Amino acid sequence: MTKTLLKNIDAIPPLPESVQDVEKIYRDENGTFEDMQKAIEKDPILTADILRIANSPMYGISRTVNSVKQAVSLLGKDAIRAFVLNSAVNASFKIDLSPYNMTKEQFAYACERQLALTINWFVRRQPKQLAVLAPAAFLVDLGRVIISKTLIEDGKAGVIKEALDKAEDISHAEKSACGAQTTDVTATLFNNWKLDPEIIHVIRYSDDPEGTIDEDREMAAQLKAIRETVLPNGEITEESIAAAKATIEEFGLDLESYEKALDIVLNS
Repeated sequence: MTKTLLKNIDAIPPLPESVQDVEKIYRDENGTFEDMQKAIEKDPILTADILRIANSPMYGISRTVNSVKQAVSLLGKDAIRAFVLNSAVNASFKIDLSPYNMTKEQFAYACERQLALTINWFVRRQPKQLAVLAPAAFLVDLGRVIISKTLIEDGKAGVIKEALDKAEDISHAEKSACGAQTTDVTATLFNNWKLDPEIIHVIRYSDDPEGTIDEDREMAAQLKAIRETVLPNGEITEESIAAAKATIEEFGLDLESYEKALDIVLNS
């Protein structure tokens, strides 16, 4: 990583106290839904963020969510924890993704679609994996925000645009310009925030699932398929779905459940 990139990672503040409280409750075996609800409701901004996201039609809830208690009950602790971490991102980052030809709104839309696809894919079939995959899918591309800031400061914003124009692999352009790709930066930031090591590991290997083993390989492949489905600007195309299905076939993942989850996201 370049000096500028390392400086920008180190400049990210710790997670807000309210978010740290929710994270402690989530990791506590004795932590309850009510404990999480009370911790969230202490922070009005966090509460508003969670209700906004929970009411997105992408999560398949048929009625309006009016309270944190209702959101936790309907979506579960794993999804709500991902929402909480996203709120911390909104509070900690000034998002400028112009080197990627993206707006802040497109970036947020892509993150929400990735999370929605993840929840609808795994919430009923593999809820244990959702604890890792929900925050990973929602925030895996956070490193792109830090890389973007680095490229602007180093006068290299055109590197990504050139790769996009040539339909080249963006990760190669990121590495060339600042010595790391998006997943590396996100994993490093999560490590600084002392988040679950398994989340960090799965994010780090989502570009190359073969590099890890057993269940971690499966989750890294699932995250890879999710990222392939949803393009960086939030679009889902026939080509992106085909790429994801190729990964699903390669790693023997559950195609039927993926297709059902994808239908919900596409029709929301």
